[in-house]
Amino acid sequence: MVNKNYVRYKDHYRKKSPSRGDHLKQYQWKPGESGNKDGRPTGQISLVEELKKYLRRHPEDAQAVIEALIKQGKIGNIVATKEMLDRIDGKVAERHKLEADIPIQLNFMPAQILLDQHSDQPEDELE
Repeated sequence: MVNKNYVRYKDHYRKKSPSRGDHLKQYQWKPGESGNKDGRPTGQISLVEELKKYLRRHPEDAQAVIEALIKQGKIGNIVATKEMLDRIDGKVAERHKLEADIPIQLNFMPAQILLDQHSDQPEDELE
């Protein structure tokens, strides 16, 4: 039997090149070990799973939850709005790519300033 540190190459064996992660193998968790010893104990109830089970049994309540989220979003609850958009479109991955040959200056300002400026303009100027 050939040593595990050697690999077959054409008609002979040569020593394996070390991979980039070989030095980390000694730190990996062994089967049955956990890196989060203070984590959620096995068998503890998952609130998300329980909520899913409940809403499968009571679909009329699912509709009430959706309506409550929409109502909260309408009155300005940004957390409810964000939750709805994350569920509909998925979470936004912020990626920005700028390409140009000339210097570019980016100016960031709070959205409320833009909204206030926009609300000060008469309706006919907005179009």
